[in-house]
Order: sequence, then structure tokens, then C-alpha cells
Amino acid sequence: MKIKLSKQLAQYKLEIDTQISATGICVVFGRSGAGKTSMINMLAGIDTPDSGSFSIAGRCFYHSQQGINLAVHRREIGYVFQQARLFPHLNIEANLKYGYSAKQDPGSDFYQNIIQLLQLQNLLKRYPTDLSGGEMQRVAIGRALLRKPKLLLMDEPLSSLDLPRKLELIPYLAKLNQQLQLPILYVTHSLDEVLFLADEMLLLDQGKIVLQGDVETVWNNQKMQPWLQQNQLSAIVHGSICAQHQDYPLTALDLGAQQQLWVNKIDKTLGTNVRIRIYAKDVSLTLTRANTAETSIRNIFACSIADIIKSEQNVKIKLALADNFLWADITLWAFDELQLQLHQQLYAQIKGVSINNTDCALPQH
Repeated sequence: MKIKLSKQLAQYKLEIDTQISATGICVVFGRSGAGKTSMINMLAGIDTPDSGSFSIAGRCFYHSQQGINLAVHRREIGYVFQQARLFPHLNIEANLKYGYSAKQDPGSDFYQNIIQLLQLQNLLKRYPTDLSGGEMQRVAIGRALLRKPKLLLMDEPLSSLDLPRKLELIPYLAKLNQQLQLPILYVTHSLDEVLFLADEMLLLDQGKIVLQGDVETVWNNQKMQPWLQQNQLSAIVHGSICAQHQDYPLTALDLGAQQQLWVNKIDKTLGTNVRIRIYAKDVSLTLTRANTAETSIRNIFACSIADIIKSEQNVKIKLALADNFLWADITLWAFDELQLQLHQQLYAQIKGVSINNTDCALPQH
């Protein structure tokens, strides 16, 4: 997917020049007003850029110099908005089939597959006013998918939902790409949604791409720090499930280089790849390795200092751990007393109890 678009907005110029994978979920992340919705509205054809081009797998949807600007209904792009936007006078089955013609899809089970994927069987005869927010969004997603789009755009589809409804809908979103192999551009300003859903991450600020790449690389980049509150500074660590504790509800993750991280139990098979978020406030540093028989800390790792960022009140330490990075947030007093230096070898201690299910996500690939 090739995107090169430019548009003058009220306070800044939106300029996007990038390529995005034709598979997986790419999360477009940024603060309110960063240009996220403006970007996907141009991709959908709702707004017209000042200049540029946009194509998927060689098919051009917009090209200013060649005079190409396909109408919204010809772009084969699905769009799920913040609000479900269902037709209140139609039942759910009629809402789903709006714009979908079985005659154009003879002998196909696609409709039934979408119904089963989103578990809409019991909702078909009901009306939008009888549904919860999460159910309405599932219907909106189903309606978008039934158009058989080449790309699915999602503009903060969970922002209007409370936490229980968000947690209810996230597994459905995670299954979309896995089962349909459909590229998804997902706009959000929620770090939790990034963690759970993203294969790729694009950080947008004032209409410009600040960072782009796989989630771990972008999240752990120093440029990402302004988007993390002080108590939210964290790293994403990737690993694979290598063991389940025989006596306690704990799971071991292989981080590489013979390093194992114990976390709260994850009910997945051995070999499953996972991402774990580890907060800087839950990482402490020591110059000598403690004996696990003499401390409550279960996770103690040899690592080296990759970066040091000082402020008036504390010091952020970036730590290299096998193929991963960690952040530790310590006081200036501790930093001075330990005499820490760049590239120094030391040990990181992680509170295992601080890692819970809300901090764990299963990557799509």
C-alpha cells in the first residue's frame, strides 16, 4: 500500500509519504488533532487531498497528476466510524445486507462466515436500539466487511465504549486480520489498543509521521516518550511461551539468550508468541545479582545500559536485554550512588506480580 498525500489543514499541512504492509493491522497513533482522521478520510475518498497518490497492490485510487480520484463507493474500502451509524428503522440483518448483494456472490458462504466470525447469529432480528454499544460496533464491522473491501479503515471504533465493552470487542478485532487476511488501518490514541492489536505502528504528530515500524521498535524508541505519561513509561518485550509452572499459575516466556521471564498464567500453547508490557516503575537495578532464595523478586536479568536520560527529579535508564529493551525509572540519588554509566553491565529486577492480563497481547503474526 503506497500513500503519498498532502493537504493544507487549518493549523498545519498534512504530509504523508509512506508504504504500509498489505497484511496485518497498522495502528495510526497520535494525540487528538494529529491528523489521523484526516489521513484516513482522504484514503476513503471522503476528503480530497491537495496533491499526491494512493494505491493498493498496484490499483490506483487517487493520483492528482493523472486526474484519478475514485468516488467513495468505487474504492472498495470499508470504513468503521467511532459511532456505529446503523439505520435505526432496519433490523440487524437488513443493516448488514445494506450494500451487499447475494446475487453478486452466488454460491458463497461469505455472509455466513462474517456472521459467525463476529457472532451475530442471535442479533439478526433485533433492532439497533436493543443492542449494547459493543454489539452495535460488531454489526458496523460486519456491514463494512460484507462489501468485501481491499482495505478496512477503523476510526477509533472503541472510543465511545466503556471498559467492559472494549474488552469484549478487542478479540473480534484481533481475529479479523487472522481469518480474513485483510489489511486494516486502525486509528486510535489508546496505548492499550496499540498493544493488543497492532502489527505495525505509525506515530503521527501535527500531520507528519514521527515514527513507523513494528510495535516494539516504535514503542521503545526515545521519540515515543512524550506520548507516555510519567507513570506509564514502559517497554514492550516479545517472547514465546516455553513453560507453565507445575505448582503455581505462572507462565515462562523465552526472551532469547537463555533468558526466561515469569508472568501471570497465559492460557496458550507452548511456542505461542506474545508481547508483554513492562512498566519502568516496576523495574529496579542492582550491581550484583541477588539470590532468588533470598528475595521475593522472581525475574532477575543480566543487561546493559543502552541510554541514560536525566531530568530534574529522576533518571530514565534504557536497558538492553537479549533482543529486547527495558526502561527503569530511578531517582537521581540512586543514579549517583550506583555511579551508573552508559554500556555498564548490571542486573534488572522485575516485579512479576505487576504483569497481568491487561499488559499481555498476542501478536497477529
